Amino acid sequence: MATYCHQMRSSLIVVFLLLTLGLTGAGARPARSATVLPPPSFMPAVGWWTLTTGPTDGRQLAPEVWAASDRGTGQVALFNLFVGLRKLTPSGIVIWASTSGRGGATRVFTKTRWPLRLSSFRVDHGWEGQPASNVQQRLRWSVVGGWHLDVRVYFGTQHPSKAVVAKAQAELDRLQLPH
Repeated sequence: MATYCHQMRSSLIVVFLLLTLGLTGAGARPARSATVLPPPSFMPAVGWWTLTTGPTDGRQLAPEVWAASDRGTGQVALFNLFVGLRKLTPSGIVIWASTSGRGGATRVFTKTRWPLRLSSFRVDHGWEGQPASNVQQRLRWSVVGGWHLDVRVYFGTQHPSKAVVAKAQAELDRLQLPH
């Protein structure tokens, strides 16, 4: 029980810090020449929680947004990302999207259509820093509408069901470009 309370308190602190950064625009901004980038966003949907950093200058913290859905894991745990990913159930999904600047297509950020299609994402069954062997990562670096985006979808299983993949795609369909 003491360990659970400590983990819960740590998770709440992380969420509080993320919310604080989002509400304050990631802290003090330099007086000149800093380009503030907005994060992507998600349209609201039943069964999904979202959290954002809000706009940032991108030097210390990229402008990011997260969407999470998992009936078996609490909201606070999911947004403590690499701890929360260990707790994802087989039906759990976390989507992490960040703005990586503006520009055209590059070798890394390839041009794609909108909305992003999960079928075009790279599938990683294992990667450096993977928090648990059951977690699958799907990754897409893309350029859309002049925005460089880094979008990652995490599943709580290496073999998500068609229904879980469809649920993730539906949330990707609600992802909005920065504005």
